[in-house]
Amino acid sequence: MNFPTATDIKVSSINFKTIVDWSPKPTNFTYTVQIRGSTLRDWKKKCIYTTDTTCDVSDIMQDARSPYEIRIISEVKSPETDEEFPHADGPTFNPYEETLIGKPVIQEFKFNKDHSNLTIVVKDALTPYRNAYNTPVTVRDIFQSDFRYTVFYRKASSTGKKEQSSASNKIVIKTEKGEDYCFFVQATVPSRKENRASQNSDEKCTSSGNAVAGGFLPSTGVLCLSIMILLYWLL
Repeated sequence: MNFPTATDIKVSSINFKTIVDWSPKPTNFTYTVQIRGSTLRDWKKKCIYTTDTTCDVSDIMQDARSPYEIRIISEVKSPETDEEFPHADGPTFNPYEETLIGKPVIQEFKFNKDHSNLTIVVKDALTPYRNAYNTPVTVRDIFQSDFRYTVFYRKASSTGKKEQSSASNKIVIKTEKGEDYCFFVQATVPSRKENRASQNSDEKCTSSGNAVAGGFLPSTGVLCLSIMILLYWLL
């Protein structure tokens, strides 16, 4: 059978969620994506007989350090088991080297009692995978010691910027009493030559003397309760 083959095959991957895209849209035929890694003897099929031009192949690429070959078959459902259909080869993809690290999320931050340091906690991003105990696998679980967070910070009243790195998701920086600080976080994979760093997280700023310094705002319920108590005593 002479069907059009896939063109413009691209792989996009963030935090090990890996998607293959291609064109054109099929008319009187379908596509099947096939993946083969260094630990896979045979081609594994994904998105079988699909009329879409996108396919999530994350579950086949769980061996993160393996390079994977990709090809897309143009075919129709056929009783002929030995019939060969045309295919197009896509790029080889190595998740460990090529997946992009997503934008970090600052989970919480707070000063200690004497305001001499500020602790910043970053939420480790999840991957599409689960381990043998069925718990979610994080990006840190895969990269292990080859993964760092760096916080870039400054006094709120200054433009001078400092930085501090950590191999854990908790970063402690020294601070001065009475000063507020603004900061953002970046994740890095030091062993990489390309795509070493993530995008910057959203910037956060402390606010001395109120709950924002701990990274949290009072809930609506707490505010309403406080107002009701105040009105009770006034009346």
